[in-house]
Amino acid sequence: MSLHGLETRTLWLTVWHSDMFGRNDFLGEVMMGLENKVFDDPTPKWYSLQERTEPFDDLLSYKGELIIGLKFVPPDVTVQKKGKRSRGSLHVLVKEGKNLTAIKANGTSDPFCKSYLLPDKGRSSKQKTPVVRKTCHPVWNYTFAYEDVSLQELSERSLELTVWDHDRLASNEFLGGLRFNLGTSKHYGKPVDWMDATGKEMTLWQSMLARPNFWVEGCLMLRPSLEHHSSST
Repeated sequence: MSLHGLETRTLWLTVWHSDMFGRNDFLGEVMMGLENKVFDDPTPKWYSLQERTEPFDDLLSYKGELIIGLKFVPPDVTVQKKGKRSRGSLHVLVKEGKNLTAIKANGTSDPFCKSYLLPDKGRSSKQKTPVVRKTCHPVWNYTFAYEDVSLQELSERSLELTVWDHDRLASNEFLGGLRFNLGTSKHYGKPVDWMDATGKEMTLWQSMLARPNFWVEGCLMLRPSLEHHSSST
């Protein structure tokens, strides 16, 4: 963001009391216009908390975060598969979730993470982490691998990760999701709605494509919905 662009914005800070078993309580806010602010002054300043002035739609849509590692492994000339060399592989390390939504009556969830490499939504593309029970801060440290994909192909595809609360007796409940791609809105020139990454989703995918054989890692805020997110099975 440019300095000029920043000066047109307002910084909105809200303070809350965290309640594990119910709704968080709003304590106050500061709305700070950034026009004419001196940005290189490191001196701390106090600001008085004010009463609520705006609706909290964005804050209420916060569904927690996911820590993810991505790596493209180039083809190894010494490895042959059925007479032909692999084009490479995508490795996805699902490390942990933070502050996921509590679904169960005891104030926790039983979360797991599911992965597709779009546009393939078939059985061969679907991969899952184990379920971690009774937590809103699951640690999976689980790696998915998609074999025989090239860098060029990955620039036209999208990695979709969704987090679910596991329910043995009813449908699993969607907790949030991410899509990693180049954000072009197109798949080989044709418009699609799943090439829609923004912000960290897009920059992490770009970093992975630009640095073969290196892990790139990020902590990303889950989207509250994916308009065409996959079923809960």
